[in-house]
Amino acid sequence: MINGVSYLLALITMPYLIRVLGEEKYGAYLFIYTVAQYLLLVGNYGFRYSVTRQVSVHRDDNERVNEIFCSTMVARLLISVVAVLPVFAAVALLMDGDDVLMYLFALGIVFGDILIPVWLFQGLEEMKYLTIVNVISKFVFAGLIFIFITEGSDYIYVVLLNSMGYIAAGAASLWIAVKHFGIRFSMPTFAAVKAQYRDGWHIFVSNIGMEMYRNSNIFLLRIFAGEAAVGIFGAVEKIVKAVQTILNALPMALFPYVSRLFYGEKASDNITVLMRLVRWAFALLTVVAVVFALSPKLLYIYLGLDIDYEIARMLVWLMAPVLLFGCMNYIVGIVGLLNLGAAKSFQRNIWVSAVISVSFMVIFCNEYSYYAASVAWTLAEALLFVLCLASMRRFKHRKEVTR
Repeated sequence: MINGVSYLLALITMPYLIRVLGEEKYGAYLFIYTVAQYLLLVGNYGFRYSVTRQVSVHRDDNERVNEIFCSTMVARLLISVVAVLPVFAAVALLMDGDDVLMYLFALGIVFGDILIPVWLFQGLEEMKYLTIVNVISKFVFAGLIFIFITEGSDYIYVVLLNSMGYIAAGAASLWIAVKHFGIRFSMPTFAAVKAQYRDGWHIFVSNIGMEMYRNSNIFLLRIFAGEAAVGIFGAVEKIVKAVQTILNALPMALFPYVSRLFYGEKASDNITVLMRLVRWAFALLTVVAVVFALSPKLLYIYLGLDIDYEIARMLVWLMAPVLLFGCMNYIVGIVGLLNLGAAKSFQRNIWVSAVISVSFMVIFCNEYSYYAASVAWTLAEALLFVLCLASMRRFKHRKEVTR
């Protein structure tokens, strides 16, 4: 429900923002928002999965859960501060006044997100509290967009409204953690904070590689093709990501359950169970991708883009396979390889895919613009799926030989 509401509201506000701001101003906003997402990536480190797994395994030990909570919050704050400062220096030197102001507004997203301990609620499998907080805050601040964003020059305030939503949701989330789960703030030891960094390292490096091929397209498009191309590609991309995130909701919800299920069990038996899920999911997601590929006319009308319909149709076709391979990578890579203790293999697979994708963009982006960005994204997801399947088969074979 959190993912569904988040992207439903994004799909409601996006065509309004495109029409009011124009593709160029919308592209400028999207660029700063992408910068904020990279900072969130650094701030989240690998905690979304490593700490979720810790909380899930130790959920009945209140003292241990409290220690995990405090050490993770401090670790997130420290790494976020380290990430924000050099980026701010670069923005201040290279961009004009409006972009600098938007970046300052975007800091509310970064530090507001620190206050939202998703990993705590997910590890305890008590997501209903976080759902209520997120739904209310997102509805309120999405509504404010229609009230306050009325002309092109208002584009700098879209990020501010997003930040206010994050901060409000963060404050409410902390209150719930204290009141309902007995969390008490205390200064963690240096060793505890260091342990969190160490446990999440491979996942963090994997996340960087994943975001590299998912979001670098925006940066490269801005460099080679301009903000208008970013706005066109970003509009279709956002719809794909919306559907993809909703599809990822089920494996994401299953992650803590699978963590406890796989804890101490035989790896080869677990892989057999996972492969059954992979086969069923592949068939279902193929249908979803085909249906999406057959609906470019509806998306074109919905977005109201000031471009030729053939361009929009081609972008939809080129990005449709992402719905299949992206969700399969979540199941095979995150739910599967991470819970099997093969985070290093997952990390390697992601970086191979990312390097090939970015290289493809650098070579073809100047000539083929948003078409190259679409192919690069699909290429990365498809290659990652093949590599993760191969890793899982090797892992199963190795465990069977050892046994």
